[in-house]
Amino acid sequence: MWQNIRKRKTLLVIEQSFTPFSIFAPIPFFCLTLFFISTKFTEISIDKVYILLLGVLISLFSSGASCFWNHTNDLEEDAKNKKKTLISENIISHKEAVIISIFIYLISIILVVYASIFLNRPIIIYFLIWAIITWWYSDNIFLKKITGIRLKTHYLGELLTYGVAYPAYTMSIWLIFSDSLIKGLVLSLIFLCFGMAVVLLKDLKDIKGDREAGLKTFGVIFLPSKLIKGACIFLVLYFTLLVITIQEGFFNFNSFLILIPFLYLIKNTYIPFHRKKWILDIGANKNIKAMIFSTYSSLLILGVVNFI
Repeated sequence: MWQNIRKRKTLLVIEQSFTPFSIFAPIPFFCLTLFFISTKFTEISIDKVYILLLGVLISLFSSGASCFWNHTNDLEEDAKNKKKTLISENIISHKEAVIISIFIYLISIILVVYASIFLNRPIIIYFLIWAIITWWYSDNIFLKKITGIRLKTHYLGELLTYGVAYPAYTMSIWLIFSDSLIKGLVLSLIFLCFGMAVVLLKDLKDIKGDREAGLKTFGVIFLPSKLIKGACIFLVLYFTLLVITIQEGFFNFNSFLILIPFLYLIKNTYIPFHRKKWILDIGANKNIKAMIFSTYSSLLILGVVNFI
């Protein structure tokens, strides 16, 4: 019986670690894309597969750590937004959640230390930057008491976190697969634009609860129309940078196929919202889904065409 309870708790911890769904987990789209960009099909070997598995493990554990830690600290916000979590449902205690969060972060750091030594690359430097900023972003227990600041509660803190975390994380995962710092920096700039779009959109569904909790997030301070417009502009910049870097030879010529999801974004998201003056209406969900589809398909295309 106790084994069944423990097994159920473990499965629920894993589920919550990968909620919400992202490009990082539970399917590591981001990690796979960077691997495929760095490696040709003809170069595949046992060593390459081993390094890919190491990268996937780091991606899953690190993403799970930041996500679970975020849920662990969001007790008030989750209550306001009526979200069901392991803590709110009394499946685990808050103390257990803190211990689990620390444990998952430590596993990801240990894996990165191993990768840094094994590959002789400065992966750990960039990863620690990511780990510190994501921990501080959610932390309502330790660092908040020391600094008096929880980055998540203010849009400037959100901007700082995403502005640092996306480039640092991109460099961390990229350096597992390649030693090209220049290409890593280019990819970091590209995915920074992607991250800025994410931070503008992520609070839209939690506006009411965040306002009741006294937060000053992007969703509370700015009109939804401003956030949608800003996210679309950053995604247009994301695609534009991809096109420029393809033209400059950072990716192979077939990478121009990303123009298909780019045009799809323009046709099904940017133009419809522009015509509606960026107002969220009944049809907005369809336009936002088109935005998500275009970005995921761009990752798929970029990875596949550079791999084969």
